[in-house]
Amino acid sequence: MPDVLTSLLRHVRIETSLFGQLELGAPWGARVGPRELVLLHHLLEGEMWLELDGREIHVDRGDLLLLPHGAPHCLRHRPGAPVADEGRWLSPPAPGAQTVQHRLGGDGPRTVVLCAAMSLAGAGRSLLLRALPSVVLLDGGAGEPVPGLGRLLDGIRDEVHSRRPGAPVMAARFAELLLLQAIRAELERPAPRGSFRAALADERVARALDALYQAPERTWTVASLARQAGMSRSGFAHAFREQVGESPLRHLMRWRIELAKEKLRERPELAIAELASSVGYQDQAAFSVAFRREVGVPPGAYRSPRRRIS
Repeated sequence: MPDVLTSLLRHVRIETSLFGQLELGAPWGARVGPRELVLLHHLLEGEMWLELDGREIHVDRGDLLLLPHGAPHCLRHRPGAPVADEGRWLSPPAPGAQTVQHRLGGDGPRTVVLCAAMSLAGAGRSLLLRALPSVVLLDGGAGEPVPGLGRLLDGIRDEVHSRRPGAPVMAARFAELLLLQAIRAELERPAPRGSFRAALADERVARALDALYQAPERTWTVASLARQAGMSRSGFAHAFREQVGESPLRHLMRWRIELAKEKLRERPELAIAELASSVGYQDQAAFSVAFRREVGVPPGAYRSPRRRIS
């Protein structure tokens, strides 16, 4: 089975991480607004309820919650409990701080939540997030919800409290491993039919995706991608569009543009013609037209920090 996840993760990185601990006493309720971040909540003590997208989910001690899209949600000591808006309980971290601590609620049963917020970047970010639902609950009732969770959490806590040289980087690396373990655990679950997750789990379509992600500079056609998948051209095109949501060549073009954006950020000295060739465009003008159509500005303007669009 092709390992498409690895191909995507080569183009995903964590740029910033912030860690926090919520100490809550019943009655309590907290509203969390939308974020352009991946959020993790690990319940260390007590229990709570998550309200998200009209659903109420019970979270017990040891469970790990992953919110890949930073969707707005509420946390409560029981369903229907009043919630406090962020302005009343969430103060911004001090400049340069890596950890925050908040207390909320009354003198009732105690709940403690370890939280992490991570900013993802890279060409594979949007596709990775697309493969994940709005919330992932990993059950810790039968032990660790992901392998090595205890060691990873200990590593994060040690680094954020040690203030040793390199501590922010080390803590971010532990958080990255924790996030990857949670993502892998979720992607190993059965995929909804007709979803991008299903495409990653379909061995034939996944072969084509893996080839496309690893060698975007090749002159791919629908026929050559179908050969990678071991399918007829028409059968492959139908299966790809049904599961990925767009045609193979449209998906290829979008991947090339994401790679180009990544290289413009990381290698500003690279000539536009060289960059275009590296992502599969032999014609610089055609690349510039495609880039502007997708991103809204030409490559040279995107490279300027003052006009950058994420």
